[in-house]
Amino acid sequence: MEITNLFANLQKNALGRTVMMAWSQVTPSKEVKEFMVRGKEIASKHTKVFGSVLEEDGLPVSMPWDAEVTDSEVAPFSDKMMMFMATILTALSIGFYGTSMATSSRKDLALDYVRLSAEIASFAEDGAKIMIENGWLEEPPLAVHSDK
Repeated sequence: MEITNLFANLQKNALGRTVMMAWSQVTPSKEVKEFMVRGKEIASKHTKVFGSVLEEDGLPVSMPWDAEVTDSEVAPFSDKMMMFMATILTALSIGFYGTSMATSSRKDLALDYVRLSAEIASFAEDGAKIMIENGWLEEPPLAVHSDK
């Protein structure tokens, strides 16, 4: 299970890196571009973490998919759609990491999953803020604070 989860998380991050790279080059918004570039960097880091664990155990690591990105600068989707998809994929990653951590008995992997989950949770929060600021997402209901 541990190997399967490591490889699957590596693959998902490799795909995420490629998507973020592509979307960063087509968005006209500087703010969205910076968010996508940051996502690409995070996905690259996570891919290296998972790949290094596999390599240490003599297991294969997949090739990156970056060559599939063309040089097009024409956005196939709106910024709103790209941000929505990026934040959904990021939220899914947290769930995948949680499942991976729960099925692993290795403390070193659990620590990696916790650390990486915290990093992408912060990234997801920043994405939600961008979406709220641009009117693409409503601010979620907040708790009522009473001074009684």
